Amino acid sequence: TLVNLLIIPFDFLSAATHKMAKTPMGTPAAYFDVLAAAAGVMMLKATLVNLLIIRASLSASIARHPEDKNFPLRSIFVALMVTSGPGTTSEFWTRCTNNLRNILENEPLFFIVAFAYGQVAVAPPMAIVLIKMWVVFRFLHMLFHIMLPAQPFRAITWMAGAFIQGFFAVQIVRSKGSLLALGSKDVSVLKGEL
Repeated sequence: TLVNLLIIPFDFLSAATHKMAKTPMGTPAAYFDVLAAAAGVMMLKATLVNLLIIRASLSASIARHPEDKNFPLRSIFVALMVTSGPGTTSEFWTRCTNNLRNILENEPLFFIVAFAYGQVAVAPPMAIVLIKMWVVFRFLHMLFHIMLPAQPFRAITWMAGAFIQGFFAVQIVRSKGSLLALGSKDVSVLKGEL
């Protein structure tokens, strides 16, 4: 059911982080354990979307490159990917491709910001909860983008994930933003005096 689909990423994160983190929730080790588990889960999600793109492209005869149209062993790929049934149209291919683009535009930046946050601040337990919530929002976004195309739900889930990402970025700037200001030593380096 839909509820089970929504619980799977959260259960996986909880189980993975429970096994990995033997330390209290508010410690750096626990934070980075959850971040690592989230990265693994999100990589699996991106792989799933890639497989859906391949399946749809094979069934709808969409060739990204000329050599993709009639390559040797294509029939084996068609059989392995079960290219009949739902999710085999060019519209579905477009939705999956757009979702993959969204994944590539958003998720690496989140992990960069979340990693940096863990480096510059002692992450409170709420930061761990925010990472888990972000994973759930990103799965919901994929679901509303690919399987249940519905607005405003896709936009709301994207916005919720972006808010969490923005929260981490603001915390980093509040903590270390003053390091970006040019000081007298920086000016001396620019002038070649040091």
